[in-house]
Amino acid sequence: MIRIFKWLFVLTILIIGVYMFAEWRMKIEVEEFLDNKVPDHIVFSYEQLEINLLKSHLQFGDINVISLGRQTSSCEIIVDADQLAIDGFSYWKLFYQKSIYLKTLTLSKPHLNFKTCPADTLNKVSEAKPINLLKPIFIEELVFESGEVEIWSAQNEMELLSVKSIDLSLKDVATNPEMINDYVPFKFSDYTITIKELEASLGEFEVLQMGTMEFNNASIRTTDISLATSLSKAELSKKLTHERDHLSLTIPNIVVNGHSYGIKDDTLQVFYKSLSMNNPKLEMYRDKTLNDNEERRPLYSELLRELPFKISIDSISINKAMVLYEEDAPNTIHAGIVSFENLDAKFTNLSNLVSNKKNVKIGLNADLMGTGNFNLDWEFNIQDPNEKFKISGGLSNFDTSSLNDFLVPNLRTKTTGTIDQLYFTISGDEYVATGDIKMSYEDFKFQLLNRKRNHVKKLVSFLGNLFVSDGSKADENGYRHGTISTERPKNKSFFNYLWVSLEDGLLDVLTSNGKKE
Repeated sequence: MIRIFKWLFVLTILIIGVYMFAEWRMKIEVEEFLDNKVPDHIVFSYEQLEINLLKSHLQFGDINVISLGRQTSSCEIIVDADQLAIDGFSYWKLFYQKSIYLKTLTLSKPHLNFKTCPADTLNKVSEAKPINLLKPIFIEELVFESGEVEIWSAQNEMELLSVKSIDLSLKDVATNPEMINDYVPFKFSDYTITIKELEASLGEFEVLQMGTMEFNNASIRTTDISLATSLSKAELSKKLTHERDHLSLTIPNIVVNGHSYGIKDDTLQVFYKSLSMNNPKLEMYRDKTLNDNEERRPLYSELLRELPFKISIDSISINKAMVLYEEDAPNTIHAGIVSFENLDAKFTNLSNLVSNKKNVKIGLNADLMGTGNFNLDWEFNIQDPNEKFKISGGLSNFDTSSLNDFLVPNLRTKTTGTIDQLYFTISGDEYVATGDIKMSYEDFKFQLLNRKRNHVKKLVSFLGNLFVSDGSKADENGYRHGTISTERPKNKSFFNYLWVSLEDGLLDVLTSNGKKE
C-alpha cells in the first residue's frame, strides 16, 4: 500500500511538473510570438501575463500598444487597457485544424488614442507593411468594456473627436491570411455597440455632440444630438470677414432602421432603409453687417454627388420640427426673424450611388410665422450635371403683417393684408429659374419706412401702392396670375434662390394685369 502511495505521489508530482513546464513553455511561445510575429510598426507591451491551460485562459495586464506608420488617415495609434483576457482557447483546432479558435476575447477599459497624419505628408508617409497572418482566427465573442476614444490632429493642438464611454460586443469574428490586409480585415455576425458622450469638431467653428448612440444589426438609436457654433454670435462676427451662419441644431432622438455598409473601389458605402427624427429645432443667425462671400455655392445635387462616400437612404421623416432664421442688418435695433413651426418633412430615394437614376423627392408642410400653412414639394436628380430641379408649393390663410418682425429691420418695409391662397411651380437649374404663380388676397399693401424704421414714408408708400392691384381683376376663382423668371445668385444658398424666385413672382402678380398667360 505504501508503495502505491509513493507511485501516486511521484505521478502527481510528475503531472504537476509537466503542467508547470507546459505553462512555462506556453508563456515562452506567447512571448516569442509577440516578439517575432507582430509587425515592426506595432509595439506591444504588458506588465503581467497569466496562463491557465486547464481553463484555456490567457490574460495580459496593463497593456500598451503603439502603432506607427500611416493607417488610412491615422499616423499614430496608441491603445492602453487594464486587461486583455482570452478564454476558451482550442488546442485541438490549433494542432489538428491549423486554426486559432477563441471562445471570448475581452479588452477591459481600453483607451484608444489616434493621431491624424499631417496634410503635407500624406503622400510621403510610407504605407505600413502587410501583416503576414499564418492561420485563420475565429472568436465567438469579442468584447470591449468601458472604453474611451480620442482622435487628435497631427500636432496634438486640437481634439477632433472624443468618446467618454464605449461598450462593444461582436459575435463570430473571423479573419484569415487573405482577409487580414483588406480595407476591413475581419468579418462578424451579430453586434451591439453603445457609445456615450461623443463630441466631435466639425471644422473651425462647429461642434457635434451626442448623448448616447446604440448600434445593433437591426437599428441605430441616437439621443440628445447637438450641432452648434462653439462661439457666441458676437464672438463669431469678430472672427469673420464674410457672412456665415451661426448655428444651433438640437435633435432629441434619431432612429435608423435597416442599415448596412460596404466598401467598393476603396469608397465607403452606407445604406439605410429608413431614418426618422422627432422635434428637432434649428436656429440660424446671420450678421448682415459683414461682407458677402462671393465664392460660388454649389446646389444640393452637386454637394451630394461630390461626397467622399456613397450613401443611399430609402426614406427620411422629420416630425414636428422648428426652424428659426434671424438676420441682423446694419443700423437695426433688433434682428428680424422668420419661423417655420410644426414642420413635417418626408425625403425619399436620397442616394448618390451612380447606379441610382431616380429623383430625390422631398415634401414638407409647416406653419409660417405661426399663422399661414406652407407646403412644398421638391424634386431633383443627384446625377444630373445640369443640376435641374422642380419645386411646387403653396401658402394659405397667411396674415402678412406677421412678417413685419423680419421685414422692418431688414428691408425697411411693412405689410398688411391677408394671402388667402398662393400656389407656385418653379423649374430651374444652375443658372435660371422660371415658373408660374397665382394668388388670391385681401387688402394687401406695403409701407416703406424711414432709416430709423419708426415712421412711414407716406408719399412713397402711397405711390408704391398705386401699382399694387387690389385683387379686383382676378379670374373667376379669385386668383391673379404671374410668371417667374430669375437668374441664380451663385454665391447664395439654394433657399435664397427659391426666395428671389418667389419674390419675382409675387411682384408680377401684384403689378401686372393678373391674367393667366
